[in-house]
Parts: sequence; structure tokens; C-alpha cells
Amino acid sequence: MKAVWFVILSTISLFSYASTDYTKPQTPDELHQLFAEYFSNKDVAGLSTLFHEDAVFVLDAEGNLAKGREAISQVLTGYMQGDVTMVTHATSIHINGNLALIRSDWEIPNVQTGMALEVMKYIDGGWVYVIDNPHGF
Repeated sequence: MKAVWFVILSTISLFSYASTDYTKPQTPDELHQLFAEYFSNKDVAGLSTLFHEDAVFVLDAEGNLAKGREAISQVLTGYMQGDVTMVTHATSIHINGNLALIRSDWEIPNVQTGMALEVMKYIDGGWVYVIDNPHGF
């Protein structure tokens, strides 16, 4: 009987780990692509993997920030209301070692367009956002 429970619990554990396995972006452009994919799929858990644990997300021109993955996830959830998709275009990428400065254009088709300024860092085998300013100011 213990062997049966062991097999059942092992199977459940395997599926729970598989569901949280996200790709680590190997280029800043791939990070943009994954952001658009997770955003369009309303995958908040996936989006949170794209941000450094101490990342900041610029909320407005006054300099208000969402700090940390949890706060950023909450903000992004607010943008994903209704049937929305996002398209991002890396327009300017400058890499220095494990840091990258990016200016990119983005759009939510038929809703809004914008230009973002971002700082990314290559850490733990993938690129993550350190600073994300989706408004470009």
C-alpha cells in the first residue's frame, strides 16, 4: 500500500513541477517575445519569471513604482482585462556584459501603442527585467 501512495504522490509532484517550468530567455529579444506570449495568454506566473526579484516597474511620470515581482504581477494583471494580445518590437538593444539597455515599441492591437525603456540583466542562465518603464519617459 505504501508503494502505491508513493507512486501516486510522485506522479502528482511531477505534474506540479512541470506546470511551473518556464523558459529562461537567452536574448533580450527572446525576453520581449516571451513577455508578449505570457501577456496574451494572461499567464501572470510566466510574466513574473521575466522580472528580477528586485525589479521595478515605472507606473507614471511622477516616478511611482511597483517594486518586486509580486507588486509587478499585480500591476500587469490589471492590464490584461478582456481579450487582449501584445506585440513587442525590439528597436534598440545595447548590451554590455550581463546588462542591456533597450528601447522598444509595443502595441495592444486596436487599443494602444507605446514605447518602453528597459534595463535587463543576464542572471542565473537567462535575461530578466531589472527596470521596466512601459511609458518611455
